[in-house]
Amino acid sequence: MSDKNKQNGGKNEDIIGVLGSAFSEDVAELSEMSSIEESTEQSSEGEKSTSAFHFVLGLVMIIMSVVGLISTINFVSQKIESIVDNTQQKNEFARFIYPIVICDPPPFEQPLKLRNETIISAAAWDIILYEDKSRYAAEFDYIIVPEVDIEQHAAKLFGSGLAIKHTTIASIDLSFYYDEEISSYRIPENPKFFTYSPYIEDIEKVGESYRLTVGYVSPAPAWLTLTSEESPLPEKYMEYVVQKRGSSYSLVSVRASEKELPTDSSGGL
Repeated sequence: MSDKNKQNGGKNEDIIGVLGSAFSEDVAELSEMSSIEESTEQSSEGEKSTSAFHFVLGLVMIIMSVVGLISTINFVSQKIESIVDNTQQKNEFARFIYPIVICDPPPFEQPLKLRNETIISAAAWDIILYEDKSRYAAEFDYIIVPEVDIEQHAAKLFGSGLAIKHTTIASIDLSFYYDEEISSYRIPENPKFFTYSPYIEDIEKVGESYRLTVGYVSPAPAWLTLTSEESPLPEKYMEYVVQKRGSSYSLVSVRASEKELPTDSSGGL
């Protein structure tokens, strides 16, 4: 072989070597790039997965927070409503028994055993406190109240079946004069004397009846104990049993209460 052919052969081998080396590098680079892309794709998928998990977790936490907030609001609302309802019920009972508390009746177990003067006095006070007195004829500082109205208000407080003997109820401080000729009572229109006002300490429902722990507060202007923000200091406690009758109540019994009297800031009763 000539020297020229040898030279040409050597050049060809060099070119083939260079091309082979180039192709080898390109393949290696391509393989490396492919590995990087695969790694990047896997990392991206992992990040997406983590982000989705965090999103779902955050959403669950938000939902739980909202549910907890709603539950708390409902609980507080129910407590406030319960307090408001209890206050309204106490005022309702206090209003009902007020005419009776003023009379300070002795303990009794049945309305039929009530004293005649207690029935008439309580009925008269119920008229004084709650009735439209403008419908009665007036004489000076007195209104003329038919005995039938006394009977109706007595039944409102104590129920039906009462045996009432109409007569004058006289006392040093206040009197209700009975006029047999007109079958009516002369009752002070706006008496200034009040013995006790009721303060309902506790209400206990027993079947269809309510057991009330009633504080006797004296003396106090009308309704003071129903609107005062501070608890008054009763002089004594009595237990009233009141029965529900449709939309109204009737008094069943009155007895002494075992509740102890509170003490004031000075340590006295």
